[in-house]
This record gives sequence, C-alpha cells and structure tokens, in this order.
Amino acid sequence: MIQRDLFGYPILPKIDILRIPYMGSKNSIAIMLFKRMLDLKPQAKYFVDLFGGGGSMAFTAHQIGLKVIYNEKQTSLVNFIKYIFDRIKKGERGKYGLFPDDFYKFITREEFKKLKDEDSIKGQFARICYSFGNNQNGYLFGDIEKTRHLAHNFVMFQCEDSLKEFNELHKVNFTLPISKNWNERRMEYKKDWVAHMKIKDCLNLEQLEQLQRLERLERLELLQQLEQLQQLERLEQLEQLDNIKLLNLDYKDVIIDTPPEETIVYLDAPYRGTGKYIEGKDINYEELDNYFRNSPYTCFMSEYNAPFESVMEIEKRSLLNNFSDYKKYALEQLYINN
Repeated sequence: MIQRDLFGYPILPKIDILRIPYMGSKNSIAIMLFKRMLDLKPQAKYFVDLFGGGGSMAFTAHQIGLKVIYNEKQTSLVNFIKYIFDRIKKGERGKYGLFPDDFYKFITREEFKKLKDEDSIKGQFARICYSFGNNQNGYLFGDIEKTRHLAHNFVMFQCEDSLKEFNELHKVNFTLPISKNWNERRMEYKKDWVAHMKIKDCLNLEQLEQLQRLERLERLELLQQLEQLQQLERLEQLEQLDNIKLLNLDYKDVIIDTPPEETIVYLDAPYRGTGKYIEGKDINYEELDNYFRNSPYTCFMSEYNAPFESVMEIEKRSLLNNFSDYKKYALEQLYINN
C-alpha cells in the first residue's frame, strides 16, 4: 500500500527503477512522472498501464505501493514477463543467475538472425539483450563481434583462452576479473578500462595508437549485452508479484473496473511520427485520442505532441545516438484528459 503523509498525500520511497530493456522506456523519468500524476490524483490506489512495454512504469507503480494492471499487445513480451515471474515465484535459478544456463552464452549474429523471428522465450531474450537500441530487430554488434564475444567469455565464464586472444588482438594486458559473480566481474572489467585510460602522460607513438584503440573499444560498450541481462536479473527484487496483473490485449479491450476516484490510467503508445507498433501495425491516433478524451477515468498520456492539456514537460536525451558528440534532446509532455 502506498505511504501517505498526515494530509493524505503520497510519499514516494527511494527505489531502484526495475525494467525490461525496451525502446522508449520511461525508466529515467518514471519517478518524475509519478510525482506529477500523484500530485493531481493523490488518492490513487490503482495504476493501469495500457501500453506496458518494458514495464518501467508498471514496476515503479508496484514498488511505490499501487496495485497494477500491466497490459501489452506484444504477446511474446508478455509471455517473457510471465516466464520471469514464474521463475521468481518458484525460486528457479540456473548456475549463473535467474535464467537457464544456455541463456548466458554469447549470441552470435547468425544465431540472432534465427532467434529474433522465433516466438519463444529464448527468442524474446535475444531480442531484448542483443538488439540495437532495443528495437528487437537489428543485431547489437557491428564489425567487432569477435572482440565482444571474447570479452563476454572471459568476464562471464573466466575463460583464459578468450582473455589471451583478446589481449593479443588489442595489444593489451588485461587479467581475469576475479569477483565471484559475473556482474561484479563486469564492473571490475569496466574499472580496468578506466585504469588503461590514464596512461596518456608517457606515450610514444605505439602507446598512443594503443590508447586510441582502447578508447574506441570503450565507447563501443563491449559488454552492453551483459548490462541488458543485468537489468533482467534485477527483476528478482520485485515482491508480491500477485499484485501485478498481466494482460495481453489491445488497449481498447482492457476492462477497467476499479473505482474511478482511485485509479490512474496511463497511455504510453508509440509517439506520433516515430514509427510503428512492435507488431508492425500503425497506431490509429484518432481512435487513441477518442479513447483518452472519453474515458471516465483520469488518464495521462506521454507524448511529444498531443491535442490535450499538458501538465508537465521533461527534456529527455535520446539514447539512439550515444556515440555522437552531439546529444539530441526531445521535450516530452505529460497530458491529462480532464
């Protein structure tokens, strides 16, 4: 249950935002959004997320004490979340973490091509952890797939042969990370990069070339797939999972029967002019706007430009150009229907 002050206003606890890596995720602004929505709807007890995606809003609502209905039209994603919840409830774990052991092996480009079209748990896992920008379609790695594969092997599995080949390939002298679990080894590995970046004061030409190679590799985030995997592992922090109802419907078909005065309905559909929904079908924004406008519930919508009253603006950096010196920003709006 959500905590409240003496005047009945919600008190938001400090939490780690949990999510499944997903394009358009609200993880960086989830708390700001909830603070504003609860300012306007302080008696809310229920949160209905009609376009649930990676779950950052639904899981945050759950963590701050709201009862949650998560809905997502992408069947494979809903099944994947159900699979994770089921493993958590049953206490099922593999040798390396939450998932079966084969999920922790590096997925090559050829394997990804096959898996990304599979309607399976492993296929959805590959689309989440190994797709570029979480678009669930393009392979995450470019022309240094081998380097990333080697780094994966010596961090995840402490493979000495992979480390030796990595060092020879890039003329470095890394040692095996020694921490007990793979995520701690991932962080240890990142510290090694920082240490190598501090050799600028004693450079001859060969050393300078070495440093430039390291800087290029660092910017390519060699272990990005393991960072995505760690986001999935962190879902084990969720408690009382029966308080999150999972639905796999079109948003218009979700039946909401909670008290209107205690309910927030949130819509985070793909933004106008930014592409298609994950199934490849366009969103009918006229229907979406009519639903939003005519709902008997207090509805909030995240968008760049919608024909409703804006109650909040947030400048948010695009994550699709992380390697560019020019960082693109967009002004997100939170709209209300009444």
